[in-house]
Amino acid sequence: MRAPDRILRIAGGWRGDAVVAVGLVAVSLVVLAAQGLLHGANNLLETGCGIGACGCIIVRRAHPQLAAVAAGVCLAVAGVAGSSAGMPGSLVLVPVFLLAYSLGAGAGFGHSVLALLLLGAGLQLAVGAQFNPFVVVVTIGPWAVGLVVRSRRHLAGQLAVRGRELEAERELFAAEAVRYERARIARELHDIVAHCVSVMVIQASAGQRLTATEPSLAAEAFDSIGEAARQAEAEIGRLVELLDHDPQPRGADGVRLIGELVARAGAAGLAVSCRFTGSAEGLPAQASDAAYRVVQESLTNAFKHAPGAPVDVVITGGTGQVEIGVANGPPAGPLSGLERAGTGRGLAGMRERVAACGGEVSAGPAEGGGWQVLARLPRHPDRAQASSVP
Repeated sequence: MRAPDRILRIAGGWRGDAVVAVGLVAVSLVVLAAQGLLHGANNLLETGCGIGACGCIIVRRAHPQLAAVAAGVCLAVAGVAGSSAGMPGSLVLVPVFLLAYSLGAGAGFGHSVLALLLLGAGLQLAVGAQFNPFVVVVTIGPWAVGLVVRSRRHLAGQLAVRGRELEAERELFAAEAVRYERARIARELHDIVAHCVSVMVIQASAGQRLTATEPSLAAEAFDSIGEAARQAEAEIGRLVELLDHDPQPRGADGVRLIGELVARAGAAGLAVSCRFTGSAEGLPAQASDAAYRVVQESLTNAFKHAPGAPVDVVITGGTGQVEIGVANGPPAGPLSGLERAGTGRGLAGMRERVAACGGEVSAGPAEGGGWQVLARLPRHPDRAQASSVP
C-alpha cells in the first residue's frame, strides 16, 4: 500500500482520532504548564475534565452518542468547577466540533438530537452561564453536516447494492441468452439433419432392396440420397451464415418452398399431397420460415413413424392468419427403423418457433389413427399478442 493511502486509512479510523486526542492533550498541558495552572485541586479537576473530553474523540466513530454524552458531562463538570474547561483558548471547540459531526453522521436522528442537547448544554456551562449563540453554531452546524454525509452514505450504499443486483441480473441474462442460443442452434440442427437423414436412411433401405430386382429404381433411390445430402449441405451452410450474424433468411419464400419440400418427400417415397387455399402473401419472414419448419418436421415424423401412410398437407390463408395442417394415416408399411431415433426436440422446437411468431400449434393423434399437426400463424404478430392481453 502506498504511503498516502496508508496515511488516509489511518486518518479515517480510530487511530487518527487517537492522534488528534493526544495532540490536543499535549498542547493543552504545555500551554497550561507554561501559564503555571497545573497546581491546585480546582485547576487539576478542570484539566482532567478537559483531558476526558479530548479522550472521547477516540470512540466517537464506534459510539457517537456515548462519546458526546460523556464529553458533555466532562465539560459541564469543568464549567461548574471553573470556567476554562481545563483547556486553553478555543481548543475546547475541537472535540465538540468532531463529536457533533459524529452524532449526525453515525447515530439515529432522535437519539443524536438528545445527545447533541447534552453536549451543547455542557459546552454552555463550560464557556459561561450566560447564553452564547456561538455554542449553537458550533454544535448544530457540524451535526447538520454529519446528517448530510450520513444520507449520502446511505444513498451510496443503496446504489452499491442496486449495482450488485444489476450485475447479478446481467450475469443471469447472459447465461439465459447463451442457453437460448444453444437451444436455437440445437433446434436448427435437428430440423436440418433429422429430415435429410430420415430421407437418406429410407432411400438407402429401398435402394438396397431394389438393387437386385430393379436396378433403375435403385439408382433413383440413390439419386434421392444425393439430393437429400445436397439439401442438408445447403441448409447447414445457411445455419453457418446465421451463426456468423449474417443470415440469409428464407423470408416470405418459406411458404412457397413448402411445395418443393413436399415434392422431395414424394420423390423419396412418401405418399404426400399438398393443397393451397387462399393466399399466404403478407406473412412475416419469421412466420413464413416457421411454416416451412412445421411442414418439414411433420413430414420427418411421417417418415419415421408412419411408413406407407398417406400424408395430406393443407395451407389455408385467411384474413388475419395462415393455417398449416399436416395429417397422416396409421402406418401401412414395414417399419423404417427410425421410430426410436428421435430425441423429442422436434415437437418442442416446432412449438417454440410458432410461439415466437405469436401463433399457436397443436399436435396429437387423429381420429381413426395416425397423427395430425395444426399451426396458426398470424400475419400481424403484434396485433395478435395485443389482443390476447386481457
